[in-house]
Amino acid sequence: MHLPSTYALDKESIKLNAYRLLCHFYANKEIARRVDPDNRDDPFAKLEDSYFHREMSKLLIDIAISLRILDDQMSKADEASDEVIAYNRRKAEVNRKHSCMMFDDMSLREVCNKIIDAEVVEPHFAESDDGTHKIDNFNWLYWSDSMEQSGDTDIPKPEPVKWKYLARRVRLGGRKGKQEWWLLLEVPTFVRVGAK
Repeated sequence: MHLPSTYALDKESIKLNAYRLLCHFYANKEIARRVDPDNRDDPFAKLEDSYFHREMSKLLIDIAISLRILDDQMSKADEASDEVIAYNRRKAEVNRKHSCMMFDDMSLREVCNKIIDAEVVEPHFAESDDGTHKIDNFNWLYWSDSMEQSGDTDIPKPEPVKWKYLARRVRLGGRKGKQEWWLLLEVPTFVRVGAK
């Protein structure tokens, strides 16, 4: 029996992990929209508090390591093979068209290195008061019913609920020698280029 002497990478697994990572970030906004922002006792909030960071960290590091290993393997493979030619063409296109880091232009390989080397992995949050929270619906219904029943048109409109959700960015930080570095990873862009 002859077995390969390198890691066996399943490219579909890399794509599946990229999809899962994207789903975690997009699902967070919907969970945040449905959960009382002042009460984390809701079962959805408890699940997210318990598992989001762990799952996000695992998926991010798995994808970055897999992409780095794939890049290493392709750099050592026969340059004339159709697979390597296609890979190098995709890699050049990705590096030219996409920037995974907000404010910093770097290759996908460099992005993977930063993810792997990061000592700080901190999701960024955004705040909304756009009136789309689940509680806003109840507040507007209550306000509307109160006006209708009392006939008082001077009842003040309800203030929109302020709620936070993940902004689909992750702050990465670490050290290179004595120099500190900080970057903002754009998760959807990283998923888009990592799944190519």
